[in-house]
Amino acid sequence: MQLDFQDVIDLSYVVDENSPRELPIDPVHIYDQATLEKDGYFESRVDMSGHCSTHIDAPCLMYPDGYTVAEIPKEKLTGHAILMDFSAIKKPNDAVTADDISAWIAQNGEIPKDSIVFMRTGMDRYVYQDNFNREWIGFSEDAAKFLVEIGIKVIGTDACSIDAVAGHPPLHDGLPPAHLVFLGEGIPHVEDLCNLSQLPTHFYVVIAPLKLARSSGAPTRVLAFV
Repeated sequence: MQLDFQDVIDLSYVVDENSPRELPIDPVHIYDQATLEKDGYFESRVDMSGHCSTHIDAPCLMYPDGYTVAEIPKEKLTGHAILMDFSAIKKPNDAVTADDISAWIAQNGEIPKDSIVFMRTGMDRYVYQDNFNREWIGFSEDAAKFLVEIGIKVIGTDACSIDAVAGHPPLHDGLPPAHLVFLGEGIPHVEDLCNLSQLPTHFYVVIAPLKLARSSGAPTRVLAFV
């Protein structure tokens, strides 16, 4: 396969103490293990959750028999991708529903089977503000089921969670339903994407998480070829 592209766009945040994360997760801690001045070489150590900054969620996050980050099939990590942009019609706290996706398809065309699908909500404009982790935009359960029926292979968002706020406690008394739907079908999530405003509707993407064993999440470099 030969790719025809003019630019490579980085869709990932830097991993540091200010990286976006969901509220229960501690911030990243990076500290010096060795310095040029003292040791003649520089080495740092990183203490962080696998769910900080731009990251991927693997099925073992919700399912005991689900695969880990290291076990994500490589075929899921590259491929042709589609951007669904709801940033002009949704506001913080809203959910993207199956009807919204149907309307998007009617206007923009079908989503092919085995597509990687990224959702632009516009939440990245609030990334370092308090409401980024309190009033985001995400998928409803029926939207997740709709995309599963289409046969997508990866889902991503510029928000802190793939689920709508209504799918998380305290508004929801169980586990986030969109997480359960996608991960139950072996569809990983990429959360906390950035620069989605620079993408066309169709592009090629490489998703490169750290190959962590025994982990449900990993910081991830995501590169779009446009």
